[in-house]
Amino acid sequence: MKGEPPKIIVIHDGLEQDEPLLVELREKYGDENVVFESDSGRGLEYVLSNLSQKMIVLLDLQFKGNEPSGVDVFDRIREQTSLIYVIVWTANNVPAEDLIKFINNDALAFISATDSTERILQMVDKAAHALETRVASVLEQWISSHDEQTKNAPYLTTETGQTFSLAELLQEIRHQTPVGMRMERNILLLAVDLLARNKERVHD
Repeated sequence: MKGEPPKIIVIHDGLEQDEPLLVELREKYGDENVVFESDSGRGLEYVLSNLSQKMIVLLDLQFKGNEPSGVDVFDRIREQTSLIYVIVWTANNVPAEDLIKFINNDALAFISATDSTERILQMVDKAAHALETRVASVLEQWISSHDEQTKNAPYLTTETGQTFSLAELLQEIRHQTPVGMRMERNILLLAVDLLARNKERVHD
């Protein structure tokens, strides 16, 4: 929930558990909040099984054998939610068509094999801050905190008469549909209005 550190999911088959980056991530975010998977399929399964958690994924692009590629993992994540921050990690140039896909589907940043641990940690910190302040992410955490009965009960009726439960709104927010984005915008406008009213009271 709000205030808790995010889960950092590192999916990379060229790292070891004692890698300096993983050690520093554990020191900063806690052992229990750093998940390392060298198998891309298992990493994807973990992400998709924990969508209600705040997550930052550091994703390698190249995997050995028959494991899903980083592009495939990214696509599968984006099929379910646009709110997870994905940082793409690659030792090679990204093909133009994949680069366009990453940009259009909100890959947060790109890590080069030559980037320092300090630079990567800065990227993770930036993503963690964004998860705490982005309205859609905060809404996702708030909805996920309710029990199943509450989430599945009718909650909101639009001006056109369409009714949504919290669970349905969560899907709208994760997929950034017009309904989800409108809800995000309305909450921002409400927050600005409340701030303005509080300022007026202070000056009265």
